[in-house]
Amino acid sequence: NNEMLADIHPDRRYSSPSDFLMNPILSAYRKDAYSRLEHAIFPSYFHGKCQRQDPHNPNGPYVNPVGCPNPDCPVVCGTPGSLVHFYPKLRYIVYNETRYHLQALATPGNTAYEEVERNFVKEAVSGGAGHRRRDLASTMGGTMLPRIRRQEQAVKDKLRAMMRQVSPRLEKICGGTGAGVVRGLQKCSWETRMKEFILSFP
Repeated sequence: NNEMLADIHPDRRYSSPSDFLMNPILSAYRKDAYSRLEHAIFPSYFHGKCQRQDPHNPNGPYVNPVGCPNPDCPVVCGTPGSLVHFYPKLRYIVYNETRYHLQALATPGNTAYEEVERNFVKEAVSGGAGHRRRDLASTMGGTMLPRIRRQEQAVKDKLRAMMRQVSPRLEKICGGTGAGVVRGLQKCSWETRMKEFILSFP
């Protein structure tokens, strides 16, 4: 966030914290992240029970394959062991849903983005640390209004350009190149800890 502020107006001391300016998008993400991730994982990919026909007793009841429901179930289903076995797939599901969600919020046309844009424009045009260009404009008979409008548009253009980098930046944070090569999401895996957490469920 601080980097974005510096890019938009490098010589400005901002009166509002960067998290405050970005808060509409951050709040919108936190509000829906759990339900969206839950749906992306269950039932969009992992779903149902693991029971399969017993090859040794084809006419008998269905049984759990070896490793199901845990600790390592080689059948795509909704058990902890299945999530552990297919953890690379789970990792990509979580990453892609997070990326799509954040990029959607960082795209013009939604309420959260428009509010962030207003925050940045207001902060930049007001002068940040105590300056009030709008008041000055009114005292000069509005002669500064065209300049203020140009400055507002410049801020909007810079913000939109940086917001388009949300997806590449997330990719880089997770160990990718930022150009579509994710390299296994090596920095966003947390595999050992996550598998332990998943297997804590029955």
